[in-house]
Amino acid sequence: MHVAQDFHPSADLCILHHDRTFVPASDIPTAPAGVRVLNGAAHDISKRRYTSLLLTPDSDWTGPVILKTNLNHFGAPERRDGKTVGSELRKTLAKLSWRLARRLPPKGYPVLDRIAAVPDWVWRNHDLIVEKFLPERHEGMYCLRGWIFFGAESYGYRMFATDPLVKVKSIVRHEYLDEPPGAPILRWREEMGIEFGKFDYVVHDGTPILLDANKTPSLVRGARSERVMRLARGVQPFLK
Repeated sequence: MHVAQDFHPSADLCILHHDRTFVPASDIPTAPAGVRVLNGAAHDISKRRYTSLLLTPDSDWTGPVILKTNLNHFGAPERRDGKTVGSELRKTLAKLSWRLARRLPPKGYPVLDRIAAVPDWVWRNHDLIVEKFLPERHEGMYCLRGWIFFGAESYGYRMFATDPLVKVKSIVRHEYLDEPPGAPILRWREEMGIEFGKFDYVVHDGTPILLDANKTPSLVRGARSERVMRLARGVQPFLK
């Protein structure tokens, strides 16, 4: 295995693992002749590309809304490259009052009870989006589903939490899912060209809704579990 900023000249298979929302074609290193580059076509995983919940100031939506970054993972990878004293001060202030800081709180997406409560500066910031907040509920809990895939192999799960955003500390339990995530989710995987990744989604009134697309997933536990070992076998067809 070769992990670097370029592809090894004798590689049998290459995996593009750039932790960025947008990856210009000019930033992709040249692979050896005839060698497949997994995720090589996944140039854009911004939320504006796939969200079906996007709102504008003129939308007639009367329910709760959620404010998010257009960039993946709160825009953290991109922010690391552009840190300034001012940006760090705003980040600290946002922990106390994100409205005053004119910045979303670190690692958090505010949920507001109506569209009129969205500050004007949010609408003017193209790096932010406003969505309908449509949580999945089950027996009083908030649910978030995940689907991890590598080629033809995959597995799914559903987490149950007390927090509407299903934060780690609020998760009460989880279950593994045998059924596929549904046609809308499968279609987005194909359209975005992601061969190895993880999708977060909910099922609201029977409809699967994609919330987050990740092409650089990682596993912190259970790396030798049966599910993960089966997932790893997804690489085999690409090596033939």
